[in-house]
Amino acid sequence: MLDASTLFTQINSANRILLVSHVDPDGDTLGASGALAFYVQESLGKEVSIFCIDEIPNIYAFLNLEKFFIKKQSLQLDQYDLIICMDCADPKRTGIEDELQKSNRECAFSATKNKTTLINIDHHHTNPFFGNYNLVEPKTSSTCEIIYKLFTKQNVVFSKNIANCLLTGITTDTTFFSNAATTSNAVSAGSDLLNYGANIKQIIKNVWKKQTLYSLQIWGRILTQLDYNEKHKTVTAAVTEKEEIGHEIFEGFANFLTMIYEADLILVLTQAQNNLVKASLRTVKDHIDVSVIAKKYGGGGHAKAAGFSVPGKLVKTKNGWAIAKSSPPSSKF
Repeated sequence: MLDASTLFTQINSANRILLVSHVDPDGDTLGASGALAFYVQESLGKEVSIFCIDEIPNIYAFLNLEKFFIKKQSLQLDQYDLIICMDCADPKRTGIEDELQKSNRECAFSATKNKTTLINIDHHHTNPFFGNYNLVEPKTSSTCEIIYKLFTKQNVVFSKNIANCLLTGITTDTTFFSNAATTSNAVSAGSDLLNYGANIKQIIKNVWKKQTLYSLQIWGRILTQLDYNEKHKTVTAAVTEKEEIGHEIFEGFANFLTMIYEADLILVLTQAQNNLVKASLRTVKDHIDVSVIAKKYGGGGHAKAAGFSVPGKLVKTKNGWAIAKSSPPSSKF
């Protein structure tokens, strides 16, 4: 298991460092990558880049990470001697699993040594420990809290940029200290980060309160079509192609639905491009682990928040929403 000393030894001995954020980036993967990038640049003066295969939502523009990001067409893995995956529950979540394999980086999938070291830092309990070095803490609220603890152990100076990045990840993964991931350690870390200069008002304004009239109208249309299965205590929401819902409009919607106290399980189905349906699962019940469901369909995540994707089209039936591969509907919810 990776410890703080080993991590910083690897960082100090590396010349070029690549930080990888997961697909469909959220505040935790971006915050963790951003905090480490600012540290490497500000304290060590080393070259560091962040890669994410998907576009970065505008709600996270306030973190000022633009200068670190590189595009897919510019990505050459053999230029880096250290790759750190941040908040990636498995290699597929990196978006570059094939590139890692094709570049002969067996380190991503075995203990074979080569010139590039892969470090895996995450808090998903489904993580398969795919790096040369792994630090996976399922009982920690977020990957940003893990980075906070590592920095604290190494007496890293928390700049305002670092503090803002880390508090963004902690607050978003705990839904602003309100979901099951909230612990006394998470709250304590948040308090320290505020003292280091993190701007909680800025985070809330950009991430949570940046809803437009248009986005709320879309929420309203989706809410009118909620389907409640009384037998299984499951609430299903469907976001069809006609809703034209972007990542930023969707952000927080699944968490918002957890306020429906009758529901044991929240399922949000989103029709994506390329005949793909994305599913987001949420629960606030202690006896339910939604990552088990997600894993069954090839996905993953946390016990209380997880997701998966399946090929098909969303269709409305008399029995509720379904996913049709062709006809008839293949999966009902």
